[in-house]
Amino acid sequence: MAVYSKEMHQTSQEILDFADLVFSLSSGSTDFEAILPKAYSQARQHIVTHHVMREKGAIQALVDVYPLTLAAGDLSLKCGYIGTVSVHPKARSKGYMIELMAKAQEDMRSQGYDMIILDGNRHRYQHYGFEKAGMKYCFNVTSDSIRHACSAVADLKTPVFQLIESAEDDLLDSIYEIYSRRNVTARERDSFYPCMQSWGADLYAVMLEEKCVGYLNTSADGSSLYEIGLLDEQILPAVIYAYMQEMDIDELGINVGMDETAKLPLLDHISDYYTVSMSHQIRILQYESVIAFLLHWKRQYTSLQEGTFVLGIKEDQNTETIKITITEKDICVEKTTEPAQIMYDGLTLVKELTTSYYYIAMQSKESALYQAPQGWFPLPFFLPEADAF
Repeated sequence: MAVYSKEMHQTSQEILDFADLVFSLSSGSTDFEAILPKAYSQARQHIVTHHVMREKGAIQALVDVYPLTLAAGDLSLKCGYIGTVSVHPKARSKGYMIELMAKAQEDMRSQGYDMIILDGNRHRYQHYGFEKAGMKYCFNVTSDSIRHACSAVADLKTPVFQLIESAEDDLLDSIYEIYSRRNVTARERDSFYPCMQSWGADLYAVMLEEKCVGYLNTSADGSSLYEIGLLDEQILPAVIYAYMQEMDIDELGINVGMDETAKLPLLDHISDYYTVSMSHQIRILQYESVIAFLLHWKRQYTSLQEGTFVLGIKEDQNTETIKITITEKDICVEKTTEPAQIMYDGLTLVKELTTSYYYIAMQSKESALYQAPQGWFPLPFFLPEADAF
């Protein structure tokens, strides 16, 4: 007989060994304590909540939840990030994952979480109420493209890159201050360094005349830039050029969110091409809170037209209607009894209002989205790799 338990405050060696085993069997050698120190290092093992299924005392399936608070100015969003989803090969097809996903979501709903995030197979997790959200730009920069585009870079002072190898490095305070300038943040100072080590990533301080002017979060092999923070965005081409030269890289991938508006034209200028894709998968639990947060996020980098729009959401046999009102000074999202101008299920709302699918929906002249004030949608959602779980 299978027994469910919710385990908190400490990650046992038994849980780590189980997760390492299951992922090693399917994806090659895995050590979660090493690749996700923000959640599984000795100092931070109290952070994660474990939802566990056992048979005769032995773990058969596991779903972990990592708490994540997104902050935009004075607003915050309480999120749970589902990860380390694993089932022992001999325990598959017993329904354990269905039960654990339900337990994890029920637990987060009861604790007042606003939204749940995860990564994985899109269609598999649609079954649990999740849909891909947001947009990220993926730029491909080659040694040829940046050389041809940036002939003037040679005249600029060359940045130097200093690898940060310890949580005690004095440069981390300067780096964190630069990180804090992002439109939305998700890391506290004490978790910043272990977050930047996620998935084997490296953290570099960008130094100019012995002063820290930015940071880079890179993949272990250096071929991808997960996150870039600079005091002066205009030096971005020079930083990328110098980084590729120093690391002897011929091709570099760079991911940025749609809200990083100062970086986008600069990266377009130096790249060979770019793609636009969805970001992480989400399930919204509190629609008022999440929509208000995403609208505030968008207002941080672009103006929003004043107006109102009424959305209806039908999910799990329940229907709620919310009214969005934007004025010059305020964004108000609240429940209403007014008739909805457009009706969504949860999956379609996420797809049409936060991803590039919005532009496909708008190709139909009959779309009720034409009643929404221009420029409100699509809403932003993108998390760098350091925030993923």
